[in-house]
Amino acid sequence: MEKTLYTFDDGLKLVHCRIDGVYSAYLSVMTGVGSGNETEESNGISHCVEHMLFKGTARRNAFQISEDIDKIGAQINAFTSKTATCYYTTGLAEHLEECADVLSDILFNHTLDEGELDKERKVIDEEISMSEDDGSDLCLDNLSGAYFGPHPLGRTILGPRSNVARFTSGDLREYIGRNYAADSTVVTVVGNVEFERAKDVTAKYFYGRMDKKGRDWKDKPASPHMGYSYTEKPELEQSHVGIAFPSLPYKHEKDAVLAVVNAVLGGNMSSRLFQEVREKQGLAYSVFSAPSTYINNGYLCVYAGVKPSNAQKAVKTIANLLKGLKDNPITQSELDKGKQQIKTAYALSGESTSGSGSLFARYALYTGKLFDAQEEIARVERVGLDEANALALEILSPQKAALSYVGKKCGKNLLEIFKNQ
Repeated sequence: MEKTLYTFDDGLKLVHCRIDGVYSAYLSVMTGVGSGNETEESNGISHCVEHMLFKGTARRNAFQISEDIDKIGAQINAFTSKTATCYYTTGLAEHLEECADVLSDILFNHTLDEGELDKERKVIDEEISMSEDDGSDLCLDNLSGAYFGPHPLGRTILGPRSNVARFTSGDLREYIGRNYAADSTVVTVVGNVEFERAKDVTAKYFYGRMDKKGRDWKDKPASPHMGYSYTEKPELEQSHVGIAFPSLPYKHEKDAVLAVVNAVLGGNMSSRLFQEVREKQGLAYSVFSAPSTYINNGYLCVYAGVKPSNAQKAVKTIANLLKGLKDNPITQSELDKGKQQIKTAYALSGESTSGSGSLFARYALYTGKLFDAQEEIARVERVGLDEANALALEILSPQKAALSYVGKKCGKNLLEIFKNQ
């Protein structure tokens, strides 16, 4: 696997990874702006921009954008996160330039037509409704708010309907001009493509098209809010519980330790959470843990979907399991198993052009460096038993948690139950 990180003189970065033996090529443009960079009044605008760039350009209407991708058998999509917006295509390597032409067109020649915006508001409104109807999505969205409080990272990516309803094309245009900047944008090409070709395509379609510098886009450090979010949804047959613990930011020196701790806690089917909550007590179908990491912030989340009548029992079970880490620490066998899980995950992501492309893009955007899987695996291998147990005890304290509940009426404060168990 041949990898290169190249920086153009305007600050635009190109991450290239050649994978021989595949037919496809993944192309993405990831820029450092998301909901975590928004104000309360602009919350939702990053996601709205993402939608609107597909609604027409000076050269193509919305149908032609889709048709020009479909006729070469490729796929095009985008996503908005808390700290980035990414536009990407996957297609045959021979069609890399056609994909770049479409991505470049929507990024730099968009019309942001007011009539299209009026229609797209309805689409986003439906997306908000879909998220609100999904108990797990709503629970995890609310958990961010309970943990971060008024900090921008605590807001939803979709934003409130009232904001979306009043955004104008002028607002979107101003936002793009202020935030889509070369020094915070990464173009990623992964597949059976030589570096010189990837560089030439990037130079032709993306270099010199944005201001060199945008505003500071990196999230600011936040003090954990450690709040309790309660949303009653009587129509749901399942209740959803999310618990967040203060953790590590992206690429912290101990992030490999955190990855191993997470694998042991709730990252796989033999993890402690899965075995205790699901297999032994039958309290949940879905139960897991996962870290959410940002440039200056991070938390470790535990989630469980349970019957409403079992919500309190599940919270107590999770609290007791975490408290038990002191007398029942992580074992060498669990440590070794967790390491193997992480190594396999790196290997599998490297076999997918889109999986590795997304990983490389985020890493380059956040760190300015090239992701090295072997280096990361070596860091995981060096994790010791004592440091894993020390970090687990430091992070997984019930007294430092935020909690989110979505479901039928629950008369008790589950955060208080969790803390006092």
